[in-house]
Amino acid sequence: MKISEMHEKRKALTAERDTILTASEMTVEQEARGHEVANELQKLDGEIRAAQLRERFASYSAMEKAVEDGNKRNTDWTATTEYRDQWINWCRGGRAPETRAIDTSSSSGVLVPKVYEAGILRYLERNTVVRNLADLRTGVKGSVTMRVNTLETDAATSSFWTTESSKTATAIDGAWAEVNMNPVGGLPKSELTQWVVRQADFDVETEVMDNLQRQIARGLEYGYTIGTGSDQPTGLFKWDANYKSVNVSAAHGSGSGWDGAFTVANLTELRYKTLPAEYWTSAAWVMSQDAYYTIAKIAVATSGSNVPLFVPSADAGVVNAAPFTLMGRPVYIAPYAPGRQTAAVTNSVPLMFANVSEAFAIREWGGVNMFRDDVTAPGLVKFQGMVFTNSKVIRPKAVAALKITLT
Repeated sequence: MKISEMHEKRKALTAERDTILTASEMTVEQEARGHEVANELQKLDGEIRAAQLRERFASYSAMEKAVEDGNKRNTDWTATTEYRDQWINWCRGGRAPETRAIDTSSSSGVLVPKVYEAGILRYLERNTVVRNLADLRTGVKGSVTMRVNTLETDAATSSFWTTESSKTATAIDGAWAEVNMNPVGGLPKSELTQWVVRQADFDVETEVMDNLQRQIARGLEYGYTIGTGSDQPTGLFKWDANYKSVNVSAAHGSGSGWDGAFTVANLTELRYKTLPAEYWTSAAWVMSQDAYYTIAKIAVATSGSNVPLFVPSADAGVVNAAPFTLMGRPVYIAPYAPGRQTAAVTNSVPLMFANVSEAFAIREWGGVNMFRDDVTAPGLVKFQGMVFTNSKVIRPKAVAALKITLT
């Protein structure tokens, strides 16, 4: 029975019920019929609600399937040679590529062909540090909410065991934290002259994409490393009060105060004491280039000469060279991590020993859009890219940071 027919039937039963209720004195037959009508109305109400729910689910499923099918068609279309040819023609001033599906992610720009998008992702994998170490998810949609259990080792095991005599158990509840990730936009830009765009005898489009992918890689890595979190990602090296840390305070000036923070004692404390042992298995050193340079200069006197304590060599050709490790764990140099400071600075974090995949999450939304502007500046063609991403610290206690304060 259709919902409209159910409503008509309910209307008739309601009218019959009201007629029975208006009688000043009910006969036995009317009372019996009243009970039947009441039961039928109750049953019919349930059937109507179930039908409405099915219809709602069907409508939602159809809409969701339409969106998924549209996205798939769009993805398949942008992967074709035909789309790439249309896109190249658009780069040179022609019409925008044909749209094969309604896709809200590309409604305000032109999607980059899949071959170029795949190249951008490969470039990112090769040329980023923090991005590759983090809990990374790409191609996400909508606003992302993560619920993280921040329970620490000692809390998880303190009441695990019991005895035969007591037969008691203590609840070990998760310490839940909710992390919301809303997309923030990055806008890399490349400008070419009209003469180059229209008359070049080389693949201008590939050069444009090469420039944009370099900007995307550097911009994303910069945000993931030291982003402020205000209209941009939150950087791993941005000081978080919940980080476990070794704190060093010294006078600013020549930089000797900053250099003095990198001692064997501080490194040992970060490595073996500050970071909980549960995170050691996948932990690594992540630091700035200046930090590693300072560590590489730590020397001990041996046979009348100073010998570097840590040999910063990864050359396979050097006999007996130490691997690119520090105290048995890998070392990664983050290009945008804070460098050597000489001025007064508060809460500078140039080095950390951390399980980054546990501590730090990155979410990247799918698709790379492009815009072409050949009107604003006569003689110039501006190609504007657009990417959406965000990053946040989710388990700060998986980070042991060296925090330097120069007074």
